[in-house]
Amino acid sequence: MIDSNSISSFLASNTIKTIAKGASVVASIADAKELLSATKNADSATLSTLALQLNDSAARAEARDSRLDPKQLASLAADVIEKLTGSSYYGSKAVHDAEVPDTQDPELLERARQATQFTNGSGTNPFVGMSPGKLSLIMYDEGGGYTLNERKAAYSESYDQQEVWNRAISKRYVDEYNETGKSTETLLMILAHYNELPPIEKSQYPDNYASSLASGDSSMLEALKASSSTTYS
Repeated sequence: MIDSNSISSFLASNTIKTIAKGASVVASIADAKELLSATKNADSATLSTLALQLNDSAARAEARDSRLDPKQLASLAADVIEKLTGSSYYGSKAVHDAEVPDTQDPELLERARQATQFTNGSGTNPFVGMSPGKLSLIMYDEGGGYTLNERKAAYSESYDQQEVWNRAISKRYVDEYNETGKSTETLLMILAHYNELPPIEKSQYPDNYASSLASGDSSMLEALKASSSTTYS
């Protein structure tokens, strides 16, 4: 029987370590989308203002993704993550804490304040429960629409969500294997999760990620071949 530690190690080596972890995952995991959607949107009172920002972020992300190839996207992602988590961030923490949005909008100012509090170890993350796709838009948006502390807070929530997903899918992998002798359904869920990622996050995976998932599982290989032109291509 496979133990949880071994499959957790497998997933850790094959799943992005920089994206993040959902607030809660239902006990029974129906599919990968359910795992990623286990939380509700953040504060609905600020949704209209935030929605406008996210629309702008989505437009910038689309332009960026069409301009850069996967290697360039991966390089940009690494630079962004370093900016949010590396020595340069902490070396200029006072500057980041003093950053405020160039606006008189009280909602935007309050969210930036909450993000700064959160990055200093107090208060609540203003992006808690936000969907992974929206978090990604904020994290990687270099257009100046968010303070660096806001982007770091979005990164933190994204990372937390991914960790929850990793643990849940690891357990499901082990349970399926122990029950059936293989984990085809769970592998397909992992692949579905991968296929749903934004290009900038998918670029951080190995080029052969999909094929490596199927390696050694004949049922998985057959499923990949049967759907090569659709979801799992």
